[in-house]
Amino acid sequence: MSSAMATITRYHGYLWSHVQPLLGARVMEVGVGFGHYTRRMLSEGRRVLGCDLDAGHLEDLRRSAASPLLETLRLDLEEPGPSRAAAAAFSPDTVVLLNVLEHIRAHEAALAFLRGVAAPGAALVLIVPAMQPLFNGLDREAGHQRRYSRASLAAAMRAAGWGVERARYINLPGVPGWLAAGWLGRARHAGAQLDAPSTNALLRVYDRFFVGVSRLTDPLCSGIAGLSVLAVGRNREGAPAP
Repeated sequence: MSSAMATITRYHGYLWSHVQPLLGARVMEVGVGFGHYTRRMLSEGRRVLGCDLDAGHLEDLRRSAASPLLETLRLDLEEPGPSRAAAAAFSPDTVVLLNVLEHIRAHEAALAFLRGVAAPGAALVLIVPAMQPLFNGLDREAGHQRRYSRASLAAAMRAAGWGVERARYINLPGVPGWLAAGWLGRARHAGAQLDAPSTNALLRVYDRFFVGVSRLTDPLCSGIAGLSVLAVGRNREGAPAP
């Protein structure tokens, strides 16, 4: 993870603007990271089950965002069985994975697990890296298994039993920066590094100057291309009639 992700603000606000309208009252957030979105959810009075593979991230979250609305759970989506009872007891009405699913080898099984612990009618909110041709050394450094198209993400969701309500591209202006960061890594003959000074500098430049452009281009390019895919699913099993 780039250390710059802890300090940039506009990018997190941009992703939040996509996610916030989709949230319910009981949110299972998988991959809390630095807790940027967890704290926003708590500030709005939502109950949050913050999940992460890294126990250190969970400890930091409990310390920095202490709240009676917050529960935490160490969750490994590669082997989620031990966490099933606790996740199901929380019974989330929204499951959120922001740049997490691409790390999971058996992503369809992970999505099926999440549907199994979610409440009837629960929403699934996903943001994942887009466009497999963009896959480069930064993806490998991050532990990404793949990048997605709208169609491939929707197919994985359906295979896991989720109904797909939408899938669209976002953040087209982020594509040149991602390619540039990967190219700089190769040019240094050091491999791409997520926490390299050049990568962090490009991320800060994007955060300062290009997030606003992404907001403008998203409605125009949602069906064409982008650095990420935003998808929304629904747990139809046992869901109440609309």
